[in-house]
Amino acid sequence: MDYVKIGITTLIFLACNVLIWFQLNSQLVWDWAKGTKSMWLMSLLGIPISLLFWYCTKIGYEGFGALWPVRFMGFATSMLTFPILTYFYLGEVITIKTVITIFLSVIIMIIQLI
Repeated sequence: MDYVKIGITTLIFLACNVLIWFQLNSQLVWDWAKGTKSMWLMSLLGIPISLLFWYCTKIGYEGFGALWPVRFMGFATSMLTFPILTYFYLGEVITIKTVITIFLSVIIMIIQLI
């Protein structure tokens, strides 16, 4: 395992998931994003996000030497970013179920590093 590449993969996954959260949920946060005009901007965001995911998969595969751990890291990072951003921007309460899910996501990430 190449832990530098795995670290880069994790950081890119985190950045992608933050971008995706704003891409999909800006319409719920800001008035300017509620109309159809923002759909063009959100659609254009899909290009750099897709390229980052492609690169992240490539680097992650090189780091882990397998694809399954890359997929699990992608899932786990999304489960870390989504509840936090949803709490801060939409005020949705983080319930005990959400805390357990975040905890399980961290466990998934640790298991992939063992």
